[in-house]
Amino acid sequence: MSLMDQLFPANHKTTFVVDHTPYFGLASNSHIKMDFTKRPPGGIPPAPIFKSMWTCSIEAVLEYCRIVWDLFPEGKLIRVISSDMQSRTLNNWSSSQQNVNYMLHHLSSLGPPAKLVPNPNRDYSVVYGFRTASEAMIECTTAQMDQGAKKNNIEVQNKCRTVIITSARDNPSIDNLMSMFHNEMIKSNKYVTQPNSMSINHCHLVIINTYPDSITCEVTDRPSHPISSILDLEVHSIPASKIGIKISNLLLKHYNLASTTVTGIPMKEEQNASSSANYDVEIYHAATAHTTILNANVADAKAVVAKKEGADYETIKLKWCTPRANNNLPDIHSCTTLHRITPVDINSRPSACLITFLLNGRSVLLEMIKQGGGKSMSHVLKSYNGEIYIHTVSSGRTVLEDPPAISEGPGGKVTQYRVADFGTFMKLNLLQPTKRKQTEDKNYIDDAKEKLKKQTAYWPLITSSTIIFNLKQYTEPMLSLMVKDNISDQEVMNCKQCIYSLIAAESKNEHLITPNPSNPRKMMKKDDQYKSMWTELETFLKSNLYTENHCKVLQCLFECRGRLDEEKIIEKTLMRFKKSLADRPSVIRATTDSPMSPPLTQQTGIKHNIAHKAVAADPNSVMYLQIVQDQDNRRVNPPTRPPFAGRLKSIQKRNGNLFAKLYQHIDDDTDTKSAK
Repeated sequence: MSLMDQLFPANHKTTFVVDHTPYFGLASNSHIKMDFTKRPPGGIPPAPIFKSMWTCSIEAVLEYCRIVWDLFPEGKLIRVISSDMQSRTLNNWSSSQQNVNYMLHHLSSLGPPAKLVPNPNRDYSVVYGFRTASEAMIECTTAQMDQGAKKNNIEVQNKCRTVIITSARDNPSIDNLMSMFHNEMIKSNKYVTQPNSMSINHCHLVIINTYPDSITCEVTDRPSHPISSILDLEVHSIPASKIGIKISNLLLKHYNLASTTVTGIPMKEEQNASSSANYDVEIYHAATAHTTILNANVADAKAVVAKKEGADYETIKLKWCTPRANNNLPDIHSCTTLHRITPVDINSRPSACLITFLLNGRSVLLEMIKQGGGKSMSHVLKSYNGEIYIHTVSSGRTVLEDPPAISEGPGGKVTQYRVADFGTFMKLNLLQPTKRKQTEDKNYIDDAKEKLKKQTAYWPLITSSTIIFNLKQYTEPMLSLMVKDNISDQEVMNCKQCIYSLIAAESKNEHLITPNPSNPRKMMKKDDQYKSMWTELETFLKSNLYTENHCKVLQCLFECRGRLDEEKIIEKTLMRFKKSLADRPSVIRATTDSPMSPPLTQQTGIKHNIAHKAVAADPNSVMYLQIVQDQDNRRVNPPTRPPFAGRLKSIQKRNGNLFAKLYQHIDDDTDTKSAK
């Protein structure tokens, strides 16, 4: 994501266009709750009062605005537009009008939708709000004007989001609304005047189709998909009684928010103060507060994640922990993230009690219940200057502690890295600038990479995971010699001598590893020590089979250990090496000799058949075998070239020979000259 996308994303400017036509005055299935404490006994309860579609829609929009303005005091702007016979703007992009009280004041003057009475002289439609929404989107906010005034050669992108709440008959009606909105955007871009307005670079259009619960709707949901280079469309169809749940779900996606449910909050009963009960309170905050939980153990994460009842999103359930008497919590200093929170149901008594408790200066610890039955503190709720924040508690090493040493692993666990051996390894593989120019036939960088790959084929990181690298009095110089590309016959004898010394130590029943006097029970038995040592040594030797002499060392190990079956594998490997050397002259001849060359019996020695680029290669090395294989591949898969034109235009005679006419166009040239 670029810098401009971070400064001015699509949620920087959000416009709501709410249908205020008489159709939205119809009743929904959502009724208004009323408590009658002094109702006479045996009295008939009053009939329920249902909310209108307009009431459900505007309540959901106001709740959307409240949550956004609580979590983002700056940078996230919302405008609300109503449309009936004309469009009415309830607020603008000014920060003084970005609050719920201002919106409620203007909604009271707007009033409910008109009565649904057929009148051909009055044209009610939500389309009137499209032009007002497009004009609002091209208006520059204060942040956009300030950024545009800076001379940093960065183009400010105008990305917006528009949410239309209306009621349509079917999918073609939705397409018609989308088309009209798209046309209004194109018209508004043509009338942009600097510096107070700017063209719309992209708009995310969300159409929420709502209807009374008593009817069925033919409009289907559509995921977000592009309509043009400047418009994306998303459609949702929902009954009016559930529009609040749908808008809450969209809110989490639009602003990257997450839900946390604080469970087990002890509260006194409102009717009976002597008893108490446990309640749950749901809060919204930035999604990054859950990163530590979701990236932890998968089983523990699944234990706290639950789907919100009656909604389409998930919530993290964290248990209330009894607050400490001392408010100066040391856990605050080991927190990694801090985000504002806001309750989902602000009018409920449990939410009001929790907010009041935090605003009085108290802190609340939240625990994550693990799947195995344990628990750990994961978050802290605390208020500062009248604003409540959720803190993510660090589960590992804190920033106030000393940095870990190189001999320590994650969390401070000592893992005994082979630091000294790694230093020696780096010195042996030190890269230096070459004095000669790099030729096409030799790439020093690739050679260095290949050397590192060979030497690290088996290289344990810690001393506790290896035995042979801790027994250098027995295994050296074998460990240093076996990683070389070529070893001589004398070096083979030195490697075999190391194997013989290990055999002698085993026959004398000597300890390979000195027992720990403080805790001898943790020491491995001698039989297990030798068994692990021979297994590791075999793995090391098998990882370094480059030439025949390397194979001889492994063969010596199998002979000493009585592994006859493994000796057959070594014999096959040696035969493969010898066969490659024996076949090499014929391979070279097949790729280099011409048809008129003398027979193979006249060639003397192998060196006469070696290519000029491979003269310096040792006949026993892997490089020598690689050269042979490359030349063999070039012979089997020759480079492709265009076919000869004469062969393509040739004519086959009766005897099978091909006849091609030379200078086919000479007659054409003669006719052209005579015509001139």
